[in-house]
Amino acid sequence: MRYLFVLLLLSSSALAQPITQAQTLAAIGKVWGFLKYYHPQLATDKVDWDGQLVRLIEEAPTIQSKADLSARLLSLIGQLGPVKPCLRCAQPDSASFSRNLDLSWLADSSLFNPALSRQLTFIAANRNQRTNQYVRWDPFRNRLTFSEAEYTAMALPSASYRLLGLFRYWNIIEYFHPAKYAMTQPWSQVLPQFIPRFQQAIDTLRYQRVLQQLISATHDGHAELVIPPAYRLSWTKPALFPPFDYRLLTDSLLVTGYLHDSLSQLDDIRRGDRLIRIGDHSITELIDDQAPDYSGSNRSALIRQLLPVLLTGSQPVVQIDLIRDGQRVQKTMHRYHFERFGYRPPLPVPTKTVPPTIGYVDLGTLSVGEVKQVMEQYRNRQGIIFDVRSYPKGTFQRICEYLNPAPKGFARYTKPDLSSPGRFIWSEVQYVGRKNPDYYRGKVAILCNSRTQSAGESTCMALRTAPQAKIIGTPSAGANGDVSYVTFPGGYQTRFSGRGVYTLDRQLILGPGVPIDIDATPSAADYLSGTDRALQAAIDWISQ
Repeated sequence: MRYLFVLLLLSSSALAQPITQAQTLAAIGKVWGFLKYYHPQLATDKVDWDGQLVRLIEEAPTIQSKADLSARLLSLIGQLGPVKPCLRCAQPDSASFSRNLDLSWLADSSLFNPALSRQLTFIAANRNQRTNQYVRWDPFRNRLTFSEAEYTAMALPSASYRLLGLFRYWNIIEYFHPAKYAMTQPWSQVLPQFIPRFQQAIDTLRYQRVLQQLISATHDGHAELVIPPAYRLSWTKPALFPPFDYRLLTDSLLVTGYLHDSLSQLDDIRRGDRLIRIGDHSITELIDDQAPDYSGSNRSALIRQLLPVLLTGSQPVVQIDLIRDGQRVQKTMHRYHFERFGYRPPLPVPTKTVPPTIGYVDLGTLSVGEVKQVMEQYRNRQGIIFDVRSYPKGTFQRICEYLNPAPKGFARYTKPDLSSPGRFIWSEVQYVGRKNPDYYRGKVAILCNSRTQSAGESTCMALRTAPQAKIIGTPSAGANGDVSYVTFPGGYQTRFSGRGVYTLDRQLILGPGVPIDIDATPSAADYLSGTDRALQAAIDWISQ
């Protein structure tokens, strides 16, 4: 009897244990999203589920304990009606992809009482198997389509609706992003991290910035924030630019040329100088400070986006440290409005002529109708270089008909399993090529860099099936797979990669990018001489 009394006392004490408002809001957001995609009644009924969430958010300050939180959530679930046992909800096929699915939080005893955990677990085991009104798969576009209220009149939604947008987006990524499991930061950490940021976004500019930072937390190169024209704000502080061009070398910036010769000379900035500090920040610190405002699947893609604005600022003068001839030098750098430079990009000048024994094809300009002519022109060459560093025009299927003696697999995809949100389904192997005894037998070099994205990455994977082929260059953007769109309150929109893309041996492309066979990272000497390191590496490999 005494032992039972102690257990009851401990249980009562645990239930009465206070919880923070941040914990309460995070729990509400996760349960709301779980029910949205799992509860059979919500799938078809016209319940104002957004309204229910807003009401719970507004009640959150009055929830003081785990017992109170569990009671509120149990009441919410009870209003939806009973859930019938699901005869079709057997364990999914062992071939399905489940690395993204983690429902262990349903049994989190630090937040939920046993009754709530049992109810949530029962719903997970007897989840909706019918069409869901909030999400469907579009087979024609190979992507998810979400049905959500846009609240377009809200340039700056109230705190409750800002959190609604956060919870909506977080749950969509939680259950439907194909590479959530591989994100740099665990997605589970993002929700509590951003709740206070959304609460504190008390003006339109802050709201837009926190939306961008949330989107960037997916590390998905397809993700970007689209701001409705009516809510686009002009710069409050004009961005000023240095009068020179530069490239990143690990932890320094190499001056490679001038946007305005005379203005660069005024500060005695020379080609070959390596900037190592801007004001109080090292180059690495500058990158880390600005990275949350840019969405890149990997570091290479991130640098591609932020490098052009890395040295911009609102102050016209800043102190810099640079290395020149092995010596550290301190200087003053001036910044100007870009229009002052009167800059015109120079016409591209080939740094090395491709030998006549090798063919070169820029896939950014080649059309499908031109493939036959080009392949016949180069059929007797020692090798062909396919440059995929600009966006291709859908030619890889046609090209691969000339490169392989028979159809060959090049990729596998995953798509969301809507009968078990969080799980994905493997597609059949995707093939290119045809039976062709007269196929091209030379070497195939595929040039790749951070501008090789989406269809460009699929092109690299497809061309790589040729018997003698190598991908040469630096990491691709790591943003592949058909995109799905999400809307935030205010009509703000973003997108994410809706299908997982893998090599035949199930190596993930979304994030790391396509596997590189020959690294061709430019050196300082390459940048200063204008040498195309990837092109040179391709010529060297074919000529061996």
